[in-house]
Amino acid sequence: MSVYLDTSDIEQIKTLSDLLPIAGVTTNPTIVAKSGVKMVNLLPQIREALASDGLIFGQVISSNADEIVDEALKLNQMVDNFIVKIPVNMQGIRAIKMLKSEGVATLGTAIYTSQQAILAALAGASFVAPYFNRIDTLTGNAIETIESISHLLSYHAQTCRIIGASFKNTKQVIECLSVSQSSVTIPVELAYQMMENPCVNDAINKFHQDWVDCYGSLSH
Repeated sequence: MSVYLDTSDIEQIKTLSDLLPIAGVTTNPTIVAKSGVKMVNLLPQIREALASDGLIFGQVISSNADEIVDEALKLNQMVDNFIVKIPVNMQGIRAIKMLKSEGVATLGTAIYTSQQAILAALAGASFVAPYFNRIDTLTGNAIETIESISHLLSYHAQTCRIIGASFKNTKQVIECLSVSQSSVTIPVELAYQMMENPCVNDAINKFHQDWVDCYGSLSH
């Protein structure tokens, strides 16, 4: 199980990498566009911000398999430990298969169904990313879909791993992590929510007050 950050915010990557056991950073075209920084400049900045050899994921914007492969090969040269994200449709599956023969690691993204996931895995994807909240919005059965993907991978593609994506709350994140062999990529705001709970602060304040009431200060 691993936790990735779904962001291109360099300062937040630095901060949260220091706080949490972050395995890497995922991006997509929307996230990159919001940063306003081109991939050739952004990816090295993310590598430096991670201060580790964690994985970095970047997504192609091409839609034809041959063009996807060309773009993926260029992206793969920008930083080390890079994984190319490819949307799983007919052209995407073909591109994943082609890139497998080139030795380029890929993640099949925009996964809404178990059949997408297993075809991407069999084509050679190292990871598949089911969109948890979007699946739930469409069908209401995101956790069942991810469980089905997990079972299929365990039977037919043991080297492929799940990275759940598209979360709207921490409950969804924990549900996804309850599935065998699954990891998650989470936005910055959910990362903070997973660390903070007002009840914890209340408990700490009560411990402090009880100690001071007895000993007069917080020193031992």
